[in-house]
Amino acid sequence: MTKRTTLFVLFVCLVLGIAFLSHVFVYFSLLKFFGINSPEIKLNLLILLICLPLSFIFISVFTHYWENFFIRFLYFFAGLWLGLVTTIVTSFLAVWALFALSGFMGWTLNLGRLGELALIFSFAYSAYGVFNAQKPRTKHITVTIKNLPIEWQNQKVVHISDVHLGHVFGKKFFGKLVREINNWHPAAVFVTGDLFDGIENGFEYVAPMVNSIEAPKGIFFVTGNHENYLGLKKVDQILKETKIKTFRDDMTVVEGLQIIGINYPDRFVRKSVGKIIRSIPGFDPEGPSILLYHSPFQVKQAKRAGIKLQLSGHTHRGQIFPYGIITKIISRGNHYGLHQKGDFSVYTSSGVGTSVPAMRTGTAPEIVIITLK
Repeated sequence: MTKRTTLFVLFVCLVLGIAFLSHVFVYFSLLKFFGINSPEIKLNLLILLICLPLSFIFISVFTHYWENFFIRFLYFFAGLWLGLVTTIVTSFLAVWALFALSGFMGWTLNLGRLGELALIFSFAYSAYGVFNAQKPRTKHITVTIKNLPIEWQNQKVVHISDVHLGHVFGKKFFGKLVREINNWHPAAVFVTGDLFDGIENGFEYVAPMVNSIEAPKGIFFVTGNHENYLGLKKVDQILKETKIKTFRDDMTVVEGLQIIGINYPDRFVRKSVGKIIRSIPGFDPEGPSILLYHSPFQVKQAKRAGIKLQLSGHTHRGQIFPYGIITKIISRGNHYGLHQKGDFSVYTSSGVGTSVPAMRTGTAPEIVIITLK
């Protein structure tokens, strides 16, 4: 077994282990909160909490062979459970913490009533999260780039990331996104990965919609991890009929602005962003530049290499509370928003769409409108 395979197996085992422990916690919490003693109810509850997470695994396999409304419907709801159970676990942890505190404070609390309120909150908050995920907002920022050519000064550009076109976000959603982009008349559009989700078919609408985007200085794209899942050959096949400029760890210069694109590495393969930038023929570290890179995890390398603005996504800003705490730690504070350090700036988008599940709690999807100065 290779090192990459070993790491992948360990990662899968970790995820499955966390999922298993989460469902065990929910199971025993429900028994305690509601005083469930009936063997029949216990068995039915146990079967339900086993089948719900397994259903997503099975339906994810089916999506590679069938594409229809029924499969999309099942995929959506099977994935939704993964978000709902996260909120339930968080709510139940709060109940247990409050119950433990009541023992020290001498309060009298009804554990069953607290459990009911936690479940009601979890379902209501998750329903809001589904609605919230379908409504991207426009975020306006201004970024100063040293020695920016006059042709780019005061120009608006659009940054989108993590659209995740697939079973949940499809033709209708993408059409609305394209219309919103065109409403702002951007000079250029930058797409920083995960335009596609990991399904294999049903992308016939992408090319004509992409070609309807009005961006006179160009549309620029780098791959994310989900393009690797889909397959880079498939991605190239989808985009070859479009006017998108797809990068391959290289650079293009548009009216004096260096635009560099570094694609997301394959599973468990590490890229050195700094080394790639410095190896690009003709790159001027003193000149104006924008780096497109899916993840915000090598920001210091990009800064040291001479990049002036890095655009990223990937983190979804955590997507579902409380995962934002984890993404903030992993990305060393660059998990969302604009961060400026001298002549260098990095903006990490929360993304337009979602990965599984199709819900957002504690964060909002966004289209970023950047005014360049």
